[in-house]
Amino acid sequence: MEPGDALPRPICLRTDDPETALIPVRLEDISELYAAIDTNRGYLREWLPWVTPEYNLEDARRFVADRLVEHQRRTALMCVIRYRGEIAGAIGLHTIDAVNRATSIGYWLDEAHRGRGIMTHACRALVRAAFREYGLHRVEIRCATGNERSCAIPHRLGFVEDGILRQAEFLWDRWVDLRVFSALEHEWR
Repeated sequence: MEPGDALPRPICLRTDDPETALIPVRLEDISELYAAIDTNRGYLREWLPWVTPEYNLEDARRFVADRLVEHQRRTALMCVIRYRGEIAGAIGLHTIDAVNRATSIGYWLDEAHRGRGIMTHACRALVRAAFREYGLHRVEIRCATGNERSCAIPHRLGFVEDGILRQAEFLWDRWVDLRVFSALEHEWR
């Protein structure tokens, strides 16, 4: 399969909120997705090292094309988060470790959509899919220690805090510690 090949229409992952939907990313989403990233560039850059001043529409296009190949192989999953039909952010299962049946989740949300529970609903739906649809055993969420909003999500979902990875990510001009949270399949049920 080539990156530009069309995939069958993906299913929507149900959330607990009828106004919030997770839809596996599609080529048709690139312009709207990039516009959301570009609008939120300063806000997102605080915690996401990939949001560089040089990040452009072509970078987004390549990223989505790579994700489509991973979707086809079921080795990862990236979804756009739609709130009332509009892209409000993105969430995904990072590369799946098939041997250990484990993955981690990454996410970002448009600043204008904060405080509505959207990301909590999105994470819950994605974790449910990781265990039910992908047959995984462990799901992690890693957040920089200073990113309190992001760290609150795994707490709300009942993840266990495993510990802190010291200076585990270089973020622009400094090293940051990462808090590691996990959920196990038998605990999630």
